Amino acid sequence: MNLRKLAAFLMIYSGISHPSQLLIYGTDDPQLVTPALIGTSFFFIGLFLLSNKRAALWVGAIIPLLFGLGASYRLVTQDPNIMTYIHTAIDFIVSPLCFYLLFQGNDKQSAST
Repeated sequence: MNLRKLAAFLMIYSGISHPSQLLIYGTDDPQLVTPALIGTSFFFIGLFLLSNKRAALWVGAIIPLLFGLGASYRLVTQDPNIMTYIHTAIDFIVSPLCFYLLFQGNDKQSAST
């Protein structure tokens, strides 16, 4: 599996699992609802990463990095659930993958498959 597809798969998974956690934990906690709904955007970032556009790598590098930093803050200041840890890990996996693909100049790996 190439790195770009791995990043796309992780973002698509994250985009589906963010709102899905509302089925598990409910909608009573506003500290859960807002991130769950905003996290849906990761689904579209994942789809964008499946394209061979360089801009998709920039989006895949920056947006998860920012959300990951926000989730890290949540890990420290609020009562996180297991999905918070999973989503934070995905953010901090995808962002470096996209930065790597951007700065290596080797997007051949993505374009070849």
